[in-house]
Amino acid sequence: MQVNKMGNQVTRTINIRALNAFALSAILMCFFIDSAQAKSKLLVKEYIIGVEDVSYYPFYDFSAEKLDQKSFTKELLSAFFDHRGYKFQFVSLPVKRFDKWYVEENIDFKFPDNERWRTVEGQKLNVTYSQPVLYLIAGSFVLKKNKNLPRHAIKRLGTMFGFYPTLWIDRVQNNSIELVESHSTFSLVKHLLYGNVDAINIEKNVIDYTLKLMGKEEDTIVLNKHIKHERYAFHFSSILHPEIIQEFNQFLNTNSQQIAEMKHKYGIVESPPIL
Repeated sequence: MQVNKMGNQVTRTINIRALNAFALSAILMCFFIDSAQAKSKLLVKEYIIGVEDVSYYPFYDFSAEKLDQKSFTKELLSAFFDHRGYKFQFVSLPVKRFDKWYVEENIDFKFPDNERWRTVEGQKLNVTYSQPVLYLIAGSFVLKKNKNLPRHAIKRLGTMFGFYPTLWIDRVQNNSIELVESHSTFSLVKHLLYGNVDAINIEKNVIDYTLKLMGKEEDTIVLNKHIKHERYAFHFSSILHPEIIQEFNQFLNTNSQQIAEMKHKYGIVESPPIL
């Protein structure tokens, strides 16, 4: 009987030790899992999207006083990054340095972007562009009564501070036109209405939104079709992450209806091909 008692005691001791070892292993496993998860969270990449520090509504408004303003750009890119589970933030940057963002700023992406906006220095960068997000019109917008005004009659052109007036670069270089720059689309529209400039070089959706705020009809300001105008596109771009640009292209293709609804929500009318 004494042997059996000792045997039982030994067995109980072994079982307790085994149980303690198992419990310790479980605790250590949980610790390592928690540590790995915590480390993983710390290592999650936060992508930086460079955007213009101006109000260009309804496309975007990342001006200092309206960083939380909803817009087409913010809703579209947030939908994509949330869909992919990527952490991100918008960083507003000076338009005047737009072509140097990828060199001077620690950004992963730029929106909007277009190869036609690149300078000679910028052409050296290996930038990957998405497929078109929006098709728009670049042209000279005038008062309705001046819709047939010839190009040489445009002496003062209103444009956003830092924007590159590609269709007027020849006149800018030979000093035959004066650029009137402003940080405000509202100011540019007012300049045109009051006759302070002959034309403005901003997008028609932006003009129409501003006219609506002023209680004016959309056809108060129209495109002068006798002056060179071009269809162009907004693209999403990156140097560091061409693979994410491809993911973005797929997102555009598979969510076309959702994106069309966003455009309608913000009153954006795209430009058809120029015939």
